[in-house]
Amino acid sequence: MDIFNQPCYKTTKSLASLIGRWPYQPQKQSSIIITILWIVFFLQAIPQSFALVMYADNREVFIEAISTFAVDIVLAAKYLNATYHAKLIRNLFDKVQRDWKLVMNDEEKRVLQHHSEIGRLLTAGYTAFLTITLVIFIMEPIVPRIYSFFSTSNGSSSLRFALPLEYVIIDKEDHYWLLLTISNIFVVVFIFGIIACDVIFITLLQHICGQFAVLGHRIENTPTAEITIKNEKGEFISSQKIDQDVSYQHLVSCIQMHTRAIEFAELLEECFAMSFGVLVGINLPMISLTGFQIITQSNTVQQILKSLTFIAGQMLHLFFDCYMSQKLNDSSSQIAQSIANVNWYKQSIKSQKLLVVMTVRSQVPCKLTAGKIMELSIESYAMMLKTAGSYFTMLLSMQ
Repeated sequence: MDIFNQPCYKTTKSLASLIGRWPYQPQKQSSIIITILWIVFFLQAIPQSFALVMYADNREVFIEAISTFAVDIVLAAKYLNATYHAKLIRNLFDKVQRDWKLVMNDEEKRVLQHHSEIGRLLTAGYTAFLTITLVIFIMEPIVPRIYSFFSTSNGSSSLRFALPLEYVIIDKEDHYWLLLTISNIFVVVFIFGIIACDVIFITLLQHICGQFAVLGHRIENTPTAEITIKNEKGEFISSQKIDQDVSYQHLVSCIQMHTRAIEFAELLEECFAMSFGVLVGINLPMISLTGFQIITQSNTVQQILKSLTFIAGQMLHLFFDCYMSQKLNDSSSQIAQSIANVNWYKQSIKSQKLLVVMTVRSQVPCKLTAGKIMELSIESYAMMLKTAGSYFTMLLSMQ
């Protein structure tokens, strides 16, 4: 049975297939989707670039244009990263299938299933929040026109798009609704492209957290070199030695599993480090610019709500990467506690040496970085928000 047909992986499989980045979909289908997505990207990026040039002297429009253009850059970075590391991502999903086959009993399977279900819930919540912010964002120029349509006043709302766009060779007034529909569809494609890339990351990271949890459970249930025999009344009768190779071989399998888990985490870091670097480098100034825009330039309720949802989406996007990295760090560090819970004094000398080896290795937790420069964690997220706040203060002082 294909493990990825389970409910906990169906969302990941569906979203990754939509952007042509599911490792097991046909190559022809993947190539067609990739081509279409890049065409959409350039069709949207061209009028955005025109808007940046034409409104360079209009600070209000220029800030909005550069903020939304930054989202395009983030998508391009994530998608290029997923394409460049396509073989590595497939290798990681192959390892996911292998790990499911190597679980030793129903209890370990239950632990791995639990973490996969958590990944599914995180994916659903992340997708739902960004979808809500997306709807609010694209509805901002539509709501005033709907209101003016039903209003008895003679005033008319301006021809706006969800983001600054300039179609130089197309008359905006004659084809407004067509251009608005197309631009909104492109925005939806962009956001779901980002969501799909992030869902792949969330699924893989949650799996490795599950692997560390299974490893901890396996270590804590290491058989001892001595068993106690009791009668039917529960009274102690005697104790006897068992074959010491049983516990030794069990710990050897734990070390092998630990090695596989660490290798998986290192491959995950290699796969996503550069895209995280681009994300952090772009999101911090964009959060500050959006905050500055809310304070100084938002004139209507729709504009304020749109800017708030935009900045909330940026902050959530950054938080999720830091939060998931923190989970990886905590899960890998928990192995040391699991080793401490083992009755090591009941183990053979050979087994005790293996416990020492695992203890030493578990002192170096697995981590993810932004461009291999800064470690991602909840603490670093707080520092990044503080940095964004400093940028925001600087912008206000220049006002």
